[in-house]
Amino acid sequence: MSNIESYYNKKSADYDKVFDTLYFKVYDEITWRYLEPYVPSSSDALVLNAGGGTGRWSLRMARKGCKLVLLDISEGMLNVAKRMIEKEGLQSRIVVEKGDLRALKRADETFDMVFCEHALFLLDEPDAAVKEFARVLKKQAPLVISAHNLYVQLLLHLPSNEMPTFEKLDEVLHLMLRERYDAMTKDSDAPRIHTWTPQEFHSLLERNGLSVQKIIGKGVTMPLRFREEVFMRRECPDDLFHKILELELALCERPDALALAGHLQAIAHKR
Repeated sequence: MSNIESYYNKKSADYDKVFDTLYFKVYDEITWRYLEPYVPSSSDALVLNAGGGTGRWSLRMARKGCKLVLLDISEGMLNVAKRMIEKEGLQSRIVVEKGDLRALKRADETFDMVFCEHALFLLDEPDAAVKEFARVLKKQAPLVISAHNLYVQLLLHLPSNEMPTFEKLDEVLHLMLRERYDAMTKDSDAPRIHTWTPQEFHSLLERNGLSVQKIIGKGVTMPLRFREEVFMRRECPDDLFHKILELELALCERPDALALAGHLQAIAHKR
């Protein structure tokens, strides 16, 4: 975890800039569409934003009226979050804490909801974190959590504009047949990305005390079809953005398209 903490401390000052690109604008709209119905609006409700980073999702949820604990391992990310929380005057609704997702310092059945976005992929011990999420959730309370899809991560190893070599194809096949696949990012300093198939993700949640209600896929057209130079643009006509979003949301509602998505988002409840 020290490597993860160090990496995100370095990235914290500019971390949120990436979310102004076409890919993440669409991604965030999908995330919120399948998150908002589960965010409590009562001021008595308490939500855990696990691995909440700079607090951009905590801010959005707090505006609905609930209280939150924003937990992250990176002091740098949390310092950015504190500034944003103060800027919006939400200090009374959001408590910022540094901590490890695998060892939550909270009593059993504390939270009315747990949200873990773009954090599970960092963990060598995902079962430990999911088990903790289930422990601190109240009975029947929801967990909304995302994961990286193994299949898409594997396909991204293949070149998109040239004939793949025998060696590259063999490498991808070898990785797919391994019991566990951890991808390296383009950034050599970045932590490894842990990935799951949709079924593996479902099993991870179910074996740790949760009942999966639904899993949706986030990001099919990007990156499988639109190349990086397109989907990482910051400027995009509104009509094009909304049409891409419409297509992506339609794919979200098709369970048989799940394996095509770059990310998986599950809605589960504590049994």
